[in-house]
Amino acid sequence: MFDNVLNRITYHAVYDDSILDALHYARDNGFFGVQVAVETPHLSFERLSDRECDEIKEFVSQNGLWLSLHGPDETGSLFETSSLLTNGIFNYYAGLFSFAERTGARMVTVHLGKMTPFRTDNSPEQVVPEVDLALYEAALKTNLQRLIDLAAGRFVLCVESYNLDATALSVLQPRLDSGELFLCWDLAKTFNRGATEVEDYFRLNLGCVKQVHLHDVNSEGRSHRVIGSGRLDFPRYLSRLSAADVLEYCIEVRPREKAKESLENLKSIVGARR
Repeated sequence: MFDNVLNRITYHAVYDDSILDALHYARDNGFFGVQVAVETPHLSFERLSDRECDEIKEFVSQNGLWLSLHGPDETGSLFETSSLLTNGIFNYYAGLFSFAERTGARMVTVHLGKMTPFRTDNSPEQVVPEVDLALYEAALKTNLQRLIDLAAGRFVLCVESYNLDATALSVLQPRLDSGELFLCWDLAKTFNRGATEVEDYFRLNLGCVKQVHLHDVNSEGRSHRVIGSGRLDFPRYLSRLSAADVLEYCIEVRPREKAKESLENLKSIVGARR
């Protein structure tokens, strides 16, 4: 049952010289493809010419590789309430989504962002002014639908599990139910970190999980460690996920040589359970 996992392993391209360089490494080292960190300046789509975009698409197609893109973390927050800032955010996403289509990327993963916290020195502690909660929720609903409409079914659009709160989960649910939007589950960031609500949510919505981020967590709680070097129980998670329609398992261990080490360790881990 783990074949569906091992046949769909990509790695997170961050410390690579270029997107094409990453794709060459993926092809030559047994990966299904790459997830590109387009938020890094040197891998930004804004630096690429039309010819370079065409070369990426041709290489992906000719080699049967998978290409996905990972958008910015906080700078593209969909909780943003300022129309001036959201116009800039959506100008960026329009460019990113066009790049995805131009290069044959099959998936784009985004972070929702979060409300801006202002912690108080009283008990119970407040983090966000009560009056702003409804405004943030309304902004998230509007911005998320705008993002879905902008994607327009050109690729699989995923929201990552990182930093999701109760407001975000409730806003996501109807979009998941309608099939307009899907989930990316970063296992290490919900594992044993007090994120029970998020992990339970992902288990209930397992059919909507299309991407999984794989990396280990060491005894000090540091994530993005080599698979097999820490505390994460990969067989337990993957045995459940292997029955779902996950399209990509991305090893988020950097640099790529460590991702390759993680791939070999993962093969050993799942091989021992067959």
